[in-house]
Amino acid sequence: MRKSWRIGVLGAALLGLAPPAMAESPASTCGTAPLRGDRVALLIGNSAYNDWEWPSLKNAVNDIDHVCDAFAKAGIEPRIVRNADMTSLDAALTRFAAEAVGAKSVILYYAGHGFEYGGRNWLVPMDAPPATRRADVEKRYLSIEAAVRRVVPAGAFTLVFVDACRTADPVVRIEDADVAKGEAGSAPLGLLDIGQGAVFYSTAKGRPALDFAPAGSPVSPFAAAVVKELAIPGLEIGDYFKVVAREVYKRTHDMDLGPQQPFHYGSWFDDYYLVAPPELPTVAVASLPPPAVAAASPDGAARGAATPVIDPLADIALDRLAIEDEPLLIADVLSRHRAGELVALADGGHPLAQQLAGYMFSLGVGVKRDMARARTYLERSAEQGFPAGQTELAYLLLGSDPSAANRSRAQALYRAASDAGFSKAKTHLAYHLARGSFGPPDFAASRALYAEAAEQGHPAAMFALTYFPDLRAANMARLRKLADAGNPEGNHWLCEAQFDGKRLTGGAEDCAIAARAGFAGSRALLAHAYAKGEGVAADAKEAAHWARLARDLPELRQDQRDLIAGIGEDGQG
Repeated sequence: MRKSWRIGVLGAALLGLAPPAMAESPASTCGTAPLRGDRVALLIGNSAYNDWEWPSLKNAVNDIDHVCDAFAKAGIEPRIVRNADMTSLDAALTRFAAEAVGAKSVILYYAGHGFEYGGRNWLVPMDAPPATRRADVEKRYLSIEAAVRRVVPAGAFTLVFVDACRTADPVVRIEDADVAKGEAGSAPLGLLDIGQGAVFYSTAKGRPALDFAPAGSPVSPFAAAVVKELAIPGLEIGDYFKVVAREVYKRTHDMDLGPQQPFHYGSWFDDYYLVAPPELPTVAVASLPPPAVAAASPDGAARGAATPVIDPLADIALDRLAIEDEPLLIADVLSRHRAGELVALADGGHPLAQQLAGYMFSLGVGVKRDMARARTYLERSAEQGFPAGQTELAYLLLGSDPSAANRSRAQALYRAASDAGFSKAKTHLAYHLARGSFGPPDFAASRALYAEAAEQGHPAAMFALTYFPDLRAANMARLRKLADAGNPEGNHWLCEAQFDGKRLTGGAEDCAIAARAGFAGSRALLAHAYAKGEGVAADAKEAAHWARLARDLPELRQDQRDLIAGIGEDGQG
């Protein structure tokens, strides 16, 4: 397979630019209409490099056409630029900036060659040379950061997707840089500083981005996943990033240069949706009909209606509820069932639908966040003795108001779900028993519950058991099996299990895989490893890179924030 350098930058609003002078004949009219909305996007794709100075990229232009159609259907107004030289790019940016003046969000997408030099990231126009002098970099290549500043209005949300190879091979040779004397040459694309907004890379630092997967595909795996997951309404942008990353990882796991692991970072205060969640009217609880649909319990016993009926949610494997993280599971469910369908089933008394709806409303996944509705649905699911509903309600009670009454009720809910064989409840209950959340710590009961949950396949329980010397080896092997099967959660827990509180004793590669997959703890531990030279060669720039990415994730634990305090906070990386 030919190694290709690709970059995709999805910037802060979807606006389409008319094809520049050098562009090929467009395959469609997408991206040519005037931009009048408040969500716009600029899509730039360079494919037709000359193959002796730069490798051509067959799918770069195909990708922006594919993404353009999807954005337009999502209500994002796109502008397209294909195979543009520096002059055409400059003209396209000027036009787009004028059209985007009133935009509230702007997306920039670039597919082509790219590199980092001088602390800035650069895209490669069609007429750019493969070598240049330091003084000519700004004349020959287009700074991505400068492009963002140029086209994004003040206060607009900025979204940048970067789909490009980021391997260590130099993309551009800086002829007068004396590397032997410590002068920096070009490097793989680095972190972009865009202010409020988010950046989504198609691949991790040091890794290639595949131009197609599987072989012969007309678009890249990243573009394919961006479009596929855009069909799910109501995914907040952070959840959207996660499901796109999972899809790319799955598509490329068994390929020679795979797996490809997209990752994201950024800072934003309000929920942002590429496709807004639907408006779903509230149904008064008093008017609800009795449950009309049977839902299977995790052990296969029927719950709900006494008369057997066809379960519209039968395609949702209930054992997944017991072991899989909810954001990815819910996104997968929403790819097959509209949010309105799930809420209607919940209103009709389906306990699984009630649990799913409760989670969706609690975190704003697929629907607008509404804690009152979330509580109502979870209460009704739990009332029917549905273990997943009981577990989710217990979690909500402890997270929203850990009063004595709520702690007592949460313990009862966890106990009921655990007794029903629900592994996620066993793990939660085991954690709280060891922590003393419900009274004096009970380590023996905690260990027994962790053992039961691990036997049922719950990764967090496997990790917990690595703290018991007599169970460590067996559960490290279980986690390794998960990792080897392509589940980066296995790598994440292996990374955590090999940190003794002060230093990483092994598993730096597991930390790297999980960090690229977006696990906050693994990013922090990898940053610490690079800072201390534990399992990897000490590298202050890599340490700063991963520390910054870790700190951008709100789920990072306080002890891990403390661990990386000071690393990269001087702006390096």
